[in-house]
Amino acid sequence: MSQGGGFKVAVCGKGGVGKTLVAGTMARLLARRGFKVLAIDVDSNPNLYRVLGIAPGTPLRPLVDDEQLVEERTGARPGGWGAFFSLTPRVDDIPDRFSLVSPEGVRLLVVGVPKAGLGCMCPQNALVRALVEHVVLARDEVVVLDMEAGLEHFGRGTARGVDYLLVVMEPTASSL
Repeated sequence: MSQGGGFKVAVCGKGGVGKTLVAGTMARLLARRGFKVLAIDVDSNPNLYRVLGIAPGTPLRPLVDDEQLVEERTGARPGGWGAFFSLTPRVDDIPDRFSLVSPEGVRLLVVGVPKAGLGCMCPQNALVRALVEHVVLARDEVVVLDMEAGLEHFGRGTARGVDYLLVVMEPTASSL
């Protein structure tokens, strides 16, 4: 369990298996049971808001779109070349500043979609990784991550700080 007693779970698997449905349903059910839930949509096709009951057209505030924040916290300009960047940026205020609240009280944080030609997403991923690793949870708090399809997030380390990894799959060999 995470320091403080809550827990963090990442929902992963190949594309199209229902990760977003599982992550969103889990977040909603945990909120109904009295947990304070932060759902983080790490998918490059961010649709977790739909499962959480947030109305289509509601403006999302993706973290990767705030280049000033990424640069301020990591020391590197997104899309820049050859820059050194902080692997331990300050993240304690991000959930409160950037999350939306669903009708059932789940807070949603959207990482966002990388822009074409942006290049390395390393500073942005460092910000997400630090958020997941360093958010300290009280006994009644849970973080649910809806991960991007495939295995890339393992290489980026964005799910390194989770307590549980829930793999969603189809009953086929290719889903393994």
